[in-house]
Amino acid sequence: MRHRVAPINWGDPFYFMFEIQKELNIFEKGILFFNINQYESAHKEWEKLWKIIGNKPRRTGMKVFLQLTGIHQNIELGKWDAVRYGIRIAALRLRENKEAINQWIEVDSITCFLQQYEKNNISLKVFDELKIERKWGRVHKDLGTK
Repeated sequence: MRHRVAPINWGDPFYFMFEIQKELNIFEKGILFFNINQYESAHKEWEKLWKIIGNKPRRTGMKVFLQLTGIHQNIELGKWDAVRYGIRIAALRLRENKEAINQWIEVDSITCFLQQYEKNNISLKVFDELKIERKWGRVHKDLGTK
């Protein structure tokens, strides 16, 4: 059974990306994968959501999360220029969409992380410490939703 929420007022930042429960479920699944360092799986979930939403303004905040998984891939490949570019773009998209994203996600830790590594090399170990915390319940690596 598909549950559809009330009509969306796109001027209200609370509605950031999600129009139906299915979209929110996919986003949450991506967060779970990201927080257990399964970045490729997280990327696939968020890419799926990107395609479901289609070419609509409400998907612009998704770019932040897709960039984060791309940053990880480029760290693995040792592509430091691409890592720094990804960090700059993720930070820019986060600033542009901060009010909307902040309705769903704790953005301060992501912002601090991106600012800290914008001009410095970052190791996989350090990247693995970045966690996405949801406003409506924190996802913990070992405990699931709190």
